[in-house]
Amino acid sequence: MTYRLVNAYIMKITIVDIARLAGVSQATVSRVINNSEKVKESTRSKIQQVMKDNNYVYNALAGGSGKNATCTIGLIIPTITNPIFAVSTQGIQTAAAKRGYSILLGTTEYSSSTELDLVRLFSEKQVDGIILTGAPMNHLTINYINQRNIPFVITYERIKSANASFVTFDNVMAANRTMDYLFSLGHRRIGMITGQFSYSGRSERRWQGYKAGLEKRGILYDEQLVMQKDFTVIGGREAATRMLQNPNPPTAIFCGNDIIAYGAMAIAKEKGLKVGTDISIVGFDDLEMSATMDPPLTTTRIPGSEMGEMGAKILIDKIEKINEEPVQYILETDFIVRSSVADLNK
Repeated sequence: MTYRLVNAYIMKITIVDIARLAGVSQATVSRVINNSEKVKESTRSKIQQVMKDNNYVYNALAGGSGKNATCTIGLIIPTITNPIFAVSTQGIQTAAAKRGYSILLGTTEYSSSTELDLVRLFSEKQVDGIILTGAPMNHLTINYINQRNIPFVITYERIKSANASFVTFDNVMAANRTMDYLFSLGHRRIGMITGQFSYSGRSERRWQGYKAGLEKRGILYDEQLVMQKDFTVIGGREAATRMLQNPNPPTAIFCGNDIIAYGAMAIAKEKGLKVGTDISIVGFDDLEMSATMDPPLTTTRIPGSEMGEMGAKILIDKIEKINEEPVQYILETDFIVRSSVADLNK
């Protein structure tokens, strides 16, 4: 049975309306919202159906100041274990604070269901807008955001939509530049350790740049030289171990981020290889400690802080209706040459 307010589109649905439609008290509705066990399952199901039919979203800030805006931005990042996301988060927080906004942070740990759960939670908390780090993993995420007219901005990746705002950099081009550098130093057998394509579009695009670099020079793609791993030191160690056990190992390993590269460097040293002489390793991100590794890591520096600041500014301009048009930026990256790559031409 469907319970629906026929004029719901012109009024704000409240807990009072839900209680009336379900034929229960406001206290019972409140218990369902707060997951209390003191509600019969049949009653709980009926109330939840009424809320679903009427697109009801609980206002967790109700009873507060009464202001429509909360001056809060919801920020979703993949993980807190990768320092690169701390860099962009700091940029977001700095820009938001200047405009009087605070940040509500959530991590997905690369789970599409957690991503959707966080968006729902942010909606309940009545955030004024959401910043997504990377393209949504779940199509339901964008559907949910759009249905509720929540302003949003994407960082780190672009999406194929003329109506979406994003601030990113060209992952394919940056990876291709890495390949150009390795080829210029005489490397032809190049391996790649990348993140899992299933939860990171950035990983797949960096792989596309790697593959395009091979094709440009007529070098056959070798599946044994490409491995998808988690963005962790352990992932880098495991993949590099297998690559170096190959009867014909690569002379260079292109890692999808610096953390993977740290693991690859560690296992190379354990096997008695000198990084930058016996084996070459390249990273991606340019984390702060990459310059202090032994040897210092050659890598791609991405504009993390700038992306964060610009993303926050674009979102707040949308929230405050200063500019509601889509804004799309593709920023430049820098290739940082250090000592972790050997010149085979010498």
